[in-house]
Amino acid sequence: MAEHVGASAEALESARSLLAARDRDLAEADAELAEVVSAAHAAATEAIRKLDAINAEIEAALAQNAVTAPLEGREFARFLLAKQREISDVLIAARAEADAKAVVLQRLLDRYRVSSTPA
Repeated sequence: MAEHVGASAEALESARSLLAARDRDLAEADAELAEVVSAAHAAATEAIRKLDAINAEIEAALAQNAVTAPLEGREFARFLLAKQREISDVLIAARAEADAKAVVLQRLLDRYRVSSTPA
């Protein structure tokens, strides 16, 4: 009987150790998740700010420019092409950031999954 109690105590201690390790791992994953979400939010906010600034520049140029001569039209077309490149750069950077965050989130998802087999 004492052997049974001893074995139960060992099993209980082993289970506690496993739960404590899982708790530490989940706490680390939670901290990393918070960091990833915060960084993703900051990146999205910055991309939106840049796009809004580009939009404001285009709107201001439209308000100021009455294109009446071919030379003015070509200059305005170059301006718009430059703004298109800026928009494209912002979107490419935002997409790369989102893809990088998706990889991290997938790895975190794997950490959050509970294994059905004992460790």
